[in-house]
Amino acid sequence: MNNKRKIKKYYLLIILGIAIVLRLWKLGSIPPSLTSDEASLGYNAYSILKTGRDEYGQFLPIIFKSFGDYKPGLYVYSTVPFVAFFGLNEFSVRLPSAIAGVIAVWLLYKIVSSLSVVKDSQSQVTDHRSLATIAALMLAISPWHIHFSRGAWEVNLALTLTLTGIYFFIKSLHKSSF
Repeated sequence: MNNKRKIKKYYLLIILGIAIVLRLWKLGSIPPSLTSDEASLGYNAYSILKTGRDEYGQFLPIIFKSFGDYKPGLYVYSTVPFVAFFGLNEFSVRLPSAIAGVIAVWLLYKIVSSLSVVKDSQSQVTDHRSLATIAALMLAISPWHIHFSRGAWEVNLALTLTLTGIYFFIKSLHKSSF
């Protein structure tokens, strides 16, 4: 591995470190309290953990009803192990979203760097790994993304799953067979 590649790997590690700090620092206390949606997600995760049923007694539902609204089950089910390990608190309810936020930063880097060498209109070869580093940094410090990573928001998991799909799609284009 040459020095330029090593340096870019270190940059990525630093960016991921920044993303981790911005998303996990005082996660249980900033924002100061759970919203009703976050409380509902946490309570349903706790209920699934203890009984296998949601707050309405439904056995392992796919969609959770709460406060007259419906929530997709992925966030609730991804919260269950953290509630089991850390207990039912703000930190454990928000942790899946924070982890998804850090993974999204890494996935964006992988997506942009997978466009690695492309010829532009003047037949110049362009290396997109520097652009990937900048893109990852921008997402890591984006106030919008930090906000959604620090709360129990299903949309953050959706973004990470979408980026995962895009990454594997691009990867499949580079392979001749499965």
